[in-house]
Amino acid sequence: MKLKHMFLGAAAVLLAASCRNEQARSANGKGPQTAEELTIGIYNDAGSVTTWGGGAYSPWVLDAVCEKLAGPNPYGQEPKLILAEYIKPISDDYTTWEIKLKPGIRWHDGTPLTSEDIKFTIDYNREGPSNNRYSHHTSSVPRLPGEGIKIIDELTLQVTGAFPMPYFVREPCAELPIVQKAQWEHIKDPRQFTGKSIGTGPYKLVDYRVGEYYTLEANDDYHLGKPLVKKLNLVVIRDFSTMFTALRSGEIDASARNLPPEMIEEWSRLDHITVVKTPYLWGACITLDTTKQPFADLGFREAFTYAINRDELLQIVGLGHGLSGTKGYPHPSAFHANPNNSQPYDPARAMELFTSMGYIDQNGDGLREMPDGTPIDWRLIVDASGPLYVRAAEIITEHLAAIGFKSHVEALESAAYNEIVNITGNYNMTVSEFVPHGLCDDDMMIVLQYGEQRTDLVPNPERDAALRAWRAANTPQSRLQATYELQEIINKTPKRVMLWYPDGFFAYNNTKYDNYSVIMGEGDIIHKYSFIPNEARKGYVLE
Repeated sequence: MKLKHMFLGAAAVLLAASCRNEQARSANGKGPQTAEELTIGIYNDAGSVTTWGGGAYSPWVLDAVCEKLAGPNPYGQEPKLILAEYIKPISDDYTTWEIKLKPGIRWHDGTPLTSEDIKFTIDYNREGPSNNRYSHHTSSVPRLPGEGIKIIDELTLQVTGAFPMPYFVREPCAELPIVQKAQWEHIKDPRQFTGKSIGTGPYKLVDYRVGEYYTLEANDDYHLGKPLVKKLNLVVIRDFSTMFTALRSGEIDASARNLPPEMIEEWSRLDHITVVKTPYLWGACITLDTTKQPFADLGFREAFTYAINRDELLQIVGLGHGLSGTKGYPHPSAFHANPNNSQPYDPARAMELFTSMGYIDQNGDGLREMPDGTPIDWRLIVDASGPLYVRAAEIITEHLAAIGFKSHVEALESAAYNEIVNITGNYNMTVSEFVPHGLCDDDMMIVLQYGEQRTDLVPNPERDAALRAWRAANTPQSRLQATYELQEIINKTPKRVMLWYPDGFFAYNNTKYDNYSVIMGEGDIIHKYSFIPNEARKGYVLE
């Protein structure tokens, strides 16, 4: 099947009005409640299904194999216990916590889960040979020093942080996958690991080829009950069009990718397809390269936020399905989001600010130049495999042109895009998605700000003072207040300007399996809670 870009035109705008009234059907329908085997399309692979082998965009695959102390994740509702029997603070300032594991939980190889595994997981992530997407929860925010981890007995340990951890149950307990000490303690370079992770989850990893497929088989001795689907075949399908063509034709049974807005109404009418609307804690943003001028300048960044019409982007690109980026950062539904966050659209204010900074038309060509007279043609790059983001980038160039700035879009193949954004840094702006870990994790918000401290050309003393206040907060209430105050600063001079927060719409073949559940967080229906016994799901899924 060939790549088909789905650019949205005037017809799509007209479709938006009718889509607003459609009601997607619910999960847990009247079709099959169990299955021998399912084939599911995933659009980003899960690496080697380890915390060191990628999978940032498919964390549920890792979670199905290697579980966490609590879950399903830290982003929305208060996490429930999974591997832990209890997690409780034992110091008034929330710096020291005690964890007791549930008795009888076993690794896939039959050996028992113990407190030594928890200590090893923390130590290996903090001091091990390689950092990963999860390691900041042990090495930075929060930092869990080795001398602060004390084994009490086979199932109990105490953890003392380098500073207060009011949200410890969320972060790291509902974020950090627990790994088996016996499997990992002699592995010197986890990024080169090509074996199969041993976990405690409902599925065992039995075969995989990175970038192509993963085969998971049910763990019949799973501590929350025998899984309802015996085998999961996960196939990596990166292209939008290919993914949904395969689902409609029956080549796959479900998709872990959000259904494009322009397909929702039509697909909701298909008898063999169920479309489920979910709380989707993802977002689209434009990221400025603040390692170079003028994007590093705080005044420039403030003016830039006023120039982008986020409501228009939501209506044209998202067909109205979601929330406007004018709600600011983080995701408005995140547990720690300041309800007063805002990034308003005000082009007159943008022009006023840019003019005051010397960005004026000096040569009479109708376009603004740099204060020193240098012509402007900013490079806005985007991954060509994401047609919604390509279209959004095109509209953003129109918004900038409306206030006198020239810019152009470069849609690049995925590998080239990733190299520029993550390695060479040769760009001015980029439009991309923002994952829940970055949008809804209070600790990750701080990690991102620490990163900006290290790379931004222009100091931000107001932000730095707010970071110190956040770190010192030693109760849930004071931490939340410090978080709110930091968000006000971030939203005034952002590195990442939020564009829109899409609703989640996920589709599956209801004739093959009709027992999916929705969790708050990733917003997907494809996760381990959709495949464990219904009675075991309570508290983890949305009713």
